[in-house]
Amino acid sequence: MFLTRMALDVNRAETLDLLDDPARMQREVRAAFAGGNMQPLFRTEIIGSRLWLVVLSRLRPTLYAAHERYGYAGVFPSWETFDFDETLELAETGTAWHFCLSASPRGIGPTPDPAWLEPYRLHQWLLLQGATCGFEVREAALARCEWRTLDDAFMHLCVWNGLLRVTDRDTFTWAVSTGIGSARENGAGLMTIARHNTFWED
Repeated sequence: MFLTRMALDVNRAETLDLLDDPARMQREVRAAFAGGNMQPLFRTEIIGSRLWLVVLSRLRPTLYAAHERYGYAGVFPSWETFDFDETLELAETGTAWHFCLSASPRGIGPTPDPAWLEPYRLHQWLLLQGATCGFEVREAALARCEWRTLDDAFMHLCVWNGLLRVTDRDTFTWAVSTGIGSARENGAGLMTIARHNTFWED
């Protein structure tokens, strides 16, 4: 697996149009792979003082075209790619990790449902996902939750930051690699992790 991040220049009109159109974002991400048939996980997030497009994929993406439209002029390349398998290999049962999860608990529907903005309900959903995806949530903060317009429908999107413990290595690495929750093809389901210096036994 490869984890790629590309800096987006929010002062460009093309970038603002991209951020306002989830379907267009999906097309641009898929275009970074030969044939356009791969469906990687992706999201946008603020890292430092910049907005980044973050992509998790089985193959290494080529982002030259996206750079020309949405990257910073005079900065090349505007993206960097890491071998994420090296990180996943360290995710042994019992290890602790900081995580950021962008997920769609409710998925896509014809109308937005206000009930899915309630923090308690969302936290329960996250705990359930952990139980089925090989991890236990130790700490979690809901950073963002909204309904986004997607063509003629609405997509539910939430972002959590927190701390987790791996309870089943194989299940966990599979879930991180394939995505968590619904609407993965539309920019949901991506969990990134960073090592925490704690080891929890069962």
